[in-house]
Amino acid sequence: MLHHMIAPLVVGAIAGGVAGDRKRRRPIVRSIVKGGIAAKRKMRATAVTVVAETRKLVEEARAELDQAGTELPI
Repeated sequence: MLHHMIAPLVVGAIAGGVAGDRKRRRPIVRSIVKGGIAAKRKMRATAVTVVAETRKLVEEARAELDQAGTELPI
């Protein structure tokens, strides 16, 4: 008779363990997701800054080359 109760007990224990672990894992997973979002935003901001600086350097170089008497360094 006891062997008929083993399966429901095991399933109940697993379900209870998953539910209990979920409460502990949720804040950890949430902080990981928040960290990923923050990192993505920071990378985008850095990329925008790098592109802006590169465009500025290109414009400065073109301006120098367009000046009369400036030769291309070889």
